[in-house]
Amino acid sequence: MAEKRAISLPDEDAAWLDAQVKAGEIPSFSAGLAELIAAARRREAWLAREAEAFGEPLPDNPEREGYWATRLRRSAAEILDENGHNAA
Repeated sequence: MAEKRAISLPDEDAAWLDAQVKAGEIPSFSAGLAELIAAARRREAWLAREAEAFGEPLPDNPEREGYWATRLRRSAAEILDENGHNAA
């Protein structure tokens, strides 16, 4: 089922979606919005899974990039062990 809504977008965002339709990248303006929402929902679900796996959420703060680069080089067993999961 679909629900119709009147929305307002900044001019540059609406122009970008219009250009995507014109280029044949998406079938319609509505399909483009639906695709963007689906991508945002997948990202949200992925972030939730990462937070569960690592015991804390991934930061949006780029200053923590070094911390995560180091943390992500560890083995899955080390991460699971640190978070109280039995890897064996």
